[in-house]
Amino acid sequence: MALQGVQGTIKLTINTLPRHRILFLAQEFVAGGAAFLALRHMQRLVPDYDIDLLVTGSCADEMLCQLPQQVSVFTLDAQSWRADVNALWCLDLVLAARALPPFQRAYHALLATSIFPCRRACLVMSLVQARRKLLFLVDERLARYPQRLLPERSAIECALLSADVVLPVSARLWQHMAQKCPMLARRPWQVLHPPVELARIETHTNVEMDINGPPWLGSKRPVVLTVARLSTEKQILQCLRIHHSLRQDGIDFDWYVLGEGPEQARLQAEIVALRMSDVFFLSGVRSNVVPWMQQCTVFALFSASEGCPTVVIEALTLGCPVIVTDVNGVDELIDNGRTGVIVPNEMSAMAAGLSRLLLDGELRAQFRCALASNPPVSDPTQERARLIAQIEMATPTAPTVSILIPTYNQAQYIEQAIRSALMQNFASLEVLVLDDASTDQTAILARQWDSDPRFRYICNERNLGRVANYRRALVEHARGEWVLMLDGDDYLTDAGFISLAWQALQRHTGRSVLFAQAGHRATYLNGTRPDVNILPPIIGTEQLMSGAQYLKFVYETGFFTHLGTLYHRRTAITHGCYSADISSSDMDSFLRLALEGEVLVLNTIAGCWVQHSTNASRHLPANKIAANVRIFRQIALMAVQRGLTSMAHIEGPLSRYEAHTFAYLFGQTLGRAAHGPLAPFKMLAVVLSVDPRLLLNRHLLSVCRRHLPSVSRLLMHRWIPASFKKNSKNHEGRDNVA
Repeated sequence: MALQGVQGTIKLTINTLPRHRILFLAQEFVAGGAAFLALRHMQRLVPDYDIDLLVTGSCADEMLCQLPQQVSVFTLDAQSWRADVNALWCLDLVLAARALPPFQRAYHALLATSIFPCRRACLVMSLVQARRKLLFLVDERLARYPQRLLPERSAIECALLSADVVLPVSARLWQHMAQKCPMLARRPWQVLHPPVELARIETHTNVEMDINGPPWLGSKRPVVLTVARLSTEKQILQCLRIHHSLRQDGIDFDWYVLGEGPEQARLQAEIVALRMSDVFFLSGVRSNVVPWMQQCTVFALFSASEGCPTVVIEALTLGCPVIVTDVNGVDELIDNGRTGVIVPNEMSAMAAGLSRLLLDGELRAQFRCALASNPPVSDPTQERARLIAQIEMATPTAPTVSILIPTYNQAQYIEQAIRSALMQNFASLEVLVLDDASTDQTAILARQWDSDPRFRYICNERNLGRVANYRRALVEHARGEWVLMLDGDDYLTDAGFISLAWQALQRHTGRSVLFAQAGHRATYLNGTRPDVNILPPIIGTEQLMSGAQYLKFVYETGFFTHLGTLYHRRTAITHGCYSADISSSDMDSFLRLALEGEVLVLNTIAGCWVQHSTNASRHLPANKIAANVRIFRQIALMAVQRGLTSMAHIEGPLSRYEAHTFAYLFGQTLGRAAHGPLAPFKMLAVVLSVDPRLLLNRHLLSVCRRHLPSVSRLLMHRWIPASFKKNSKNHEGRDNVA
């Protein structure tokens, strides 16, 4: 991706106040409504800001020459963008583009004019650094969002998520597009009508002026004027046929169309075929349409699609009687029947409305009078002030959600964890890596994302340990109201998980829900076992539980996910989450926290719990096992003491869960590394220290029997002379197969 300067250097204006630099972004800068909108906004803002313009597609010289000289223009070389790029790799593109000027600068604000559905423009918006990002919604190009391919939808979502505010040119446009693109509906928005300045209304960049005015001056025949691009959605062919029909009905008038476009040849041929060449004129573009609008009888725009038609605003401001199809924005500009006519997009309705307006001079006079007392356009100074207010608006001081990634010497996994967090399609998000003084390449790999404003890397001066690092991240560094803790060797697989969990929590805002918890996939890197999805055994997409119900649910099913838990930060801090320095600190924290309110269990997969040789649970010392199992009975007793449940109700599930946990930890620890001839007896002592009744648990006894051969084999290799080992080779092979 190459960046090229197209036009001059920036001239700084000396001012008593500091000047900030802002960036305008467009997918193309050619003659059209979106380009003129950007041009007029730049002309208005250049006295107050240093301005860059970044165009990801085509630029027209006739448009560039109209820019203020103070504006610097940059274009992207589209040839180097991969065709298969999608949201998963947006952040990789930052690294590739970081040497380019617009990506190096931290802008005061970014203003994106017309970027949909251009993938390059959408991705650039999400990558450029700016204190505040404004997204103009100017047309209906999001209408096909549901039908677009996944890479295009992902790029659009990235742009929407990065926008602090959406500025649609009409309320109706926003409403229609929000129905097509649900993510748009979740973004803050404010209507900002297209800028109109009659002193320099131009439809093109031709330098010649129409000195003699419109060609019909002196004629007594009524004149209908349309200013539009000659394209299908502007329905100029329908205009021609309506004119032909009304002429056959005896209504004699001329129709002038100012504009160019791909339909021109077809329209010209149809004009000749209908023998309308003397009354229907394609007059091309004009540098100044004001005289044409001032002298026409009726201004008509029979378009099928508009964001908010600027030419209608211009015509109304000049006092023209206007008839327009019922497109986006016109109901905000016209009081139907008082200041103009709005008709359905049907040939018969358009013909009837136009006929009435042409024949009723008194109605046209009433429109002119009403427009004089109620102009449709506010003062340009006020409009400029509204835009500046949006640019200067303070950004939120804190995100809604913090994804915390504690890590220590996990260079092999950390990039995947960070990328999966930053992929989340949730707007108010921060991602923090809490490096517990790693000695490998973790820091270098993590800091690749320093340029992303959502990302922070924090390294402890000394190694605190896993749980202390959790606690410090939660208490000292997280800023979000809600938190998700993602270990540096795990990763999220659902880019919409934070959004899903947040929306689920919002559905229960009137209740005391302290966290939402989803399932996970267990992935075994050594290939010893197939991957398995761990989903909650519930009916439906979610289930709300009281703390006591959740406690029993965990003990009965064994379901728990740390990486899939979105929890309330302040409540977690208040109740001492991550205070117990044990391997099961996560379970200890959230089972205790659950007793303070309610839990929302989600029937979905949040991410992958990666199983490898350095997992903490695989290296748990034998003398730590009891502490990690004892917590379950302690928490159950807390629930009983509070009157939330009874021991009779929970004893059965609790005992089974304790036995299963012992079995798992013995399998992970003692079953993998014998600690001496007395290892089996140590296992027995650990169980006795927690609950002697567990010795009678069938599952625990079964696990002990299953691991006895491997424990014996390890003991033999460590303690029995080498001469005896040869005799056990065949038995060892059979055990490995089993």
